[in-house]
Amino acid sequence: MTEERKYIYSIIKNPQETLGFDAFRLAEAPKEISLLPAGQAVFGINNRDIILIPYRDLAAAVSNLQLINFNRLNKKELSQLIAAHDQVNVGLMKDYNIIPLRFGMIAENTEEIRDILAKAYLQFKAALERIAGKAEFIVEVFWDKQKLLEKIAREDIEIQKMQKEVKAKGRILGLAVKMKLGKRLFEATLACRKEYVKNILGDLATRFPNFSAGKLLDANKESATNETGPEASRQGGSYGVNKEMIMNYSFLIGKTEESALEFKLNQLAEKYANELKFKYIGPMAPYSFAVINLSVGNFDLVDNARTTLELGESATLPEIKQAYYKLAGRHHPDKQALAINQLSLEEAEKKMKDIITANEILTVYCRHYFSALPSDAEQVCSFRKEAVEKSIIVKEKDI
Repeated sequence: MTEERKYIYSIIKNPQETLGFDAFRLAEAPKEISLLPAGQAVFGINNRDIILIPYRDLAAAVSNLQLINFNRLNKKELSQLIAAHDQVNVGLMKDYNIIPLRFGMIAENTEEIRDILAKAYLQFKAALERIAGKAEFIVEVFWDKQKLLEKIAREDIEIQKMQKEVKAKGRILGLAVKMKLGKRLFEATLACRKEYVKNILGDLATRFPNFSAGKLLDANKESATNETGPEASRQGGSYGVNKEMIMNYSFLIGKTEESALEFKLNQLAEKYANELKFKYIGPMAPYSFAVINLSVGNFDLVDNARTTLELGESATLPEIKQAYYKLAGRHHPDKQALAINQLSLEEAEKKMKDIITANEILTVYCRHYFSALPSDAEQVCSFRKEAVEKSIIVKEKDI
């Protein structure tokens, strides 16, 4: 009989961790626990039961699975497994905030999963805070490229002149003009696309500020999003054989705000009637907003964060906030809005993102650090390696 492994779907808050840090740490922590009644209707790949493997106040949602060589599966078989993976996460989302893991993550045993939870503990904790009560919605925007080119030609006198010249000179003599015409049309199309995306994204971001860019897909072929599992689509429909995706962004939105997103997209659809088509997909598990780097340990994460905020080896929560506000005020992209060099603005945006992430990580870590201290202890958070590791790593003798 083939040896079974543990297939991991997502990370959630441990539903049995209700006693507080010290009580849980010193209790007889189970190696595995059954999924609570609220989620009993959820089944994993091959209809296997979902079980939770806990580590402190986190738990991995997993099922037992005989070892599968995914590379040997055909497209249909692989799609069915991916759909089953996503069905588990969509089901869990009804009752829990989840950090969805990418398809195909398999561990040898329970101990390996606990090691994963320990190594990326702070990343998981920060991500759970970030996505609490929210889901991912993908917004896609399409245009008919041929109609757009016709519109550009009607409004550009120089393009009209070049078109007439190409027609008059013929295929050979008009080749040089035809190349100039193609370049001008390409540049005009690119500028038009950028303007559309800028205006639409700016409009949506005022209501839904947490977003992430996705890949532009070939809209005339089957969308890759169809392979990520059961999703609700709105504002879709055919848009001719020349339909082309010009925008694909994911938004992290409150689970109760879907109607607000739909209303906003309906407004945009009216504004750009006969020019663009809009579609959204969701709610989905927040894959784009809970990216975990398992190669980065807890100390490296904390050390990088405190360096980013220009802090020493310890700080209080007020000092962390003060450092955050100081740097945010200095590097906010709005202060770079008049910069001539676009690269400067992009660097400022990246720096600001790093500052926000650093504040998030240190805040989560220090709350966790303080939870292990006596109530009358000084609320100073240590960023030293031994302090970080001691506060997170649970040794077998402790459990």
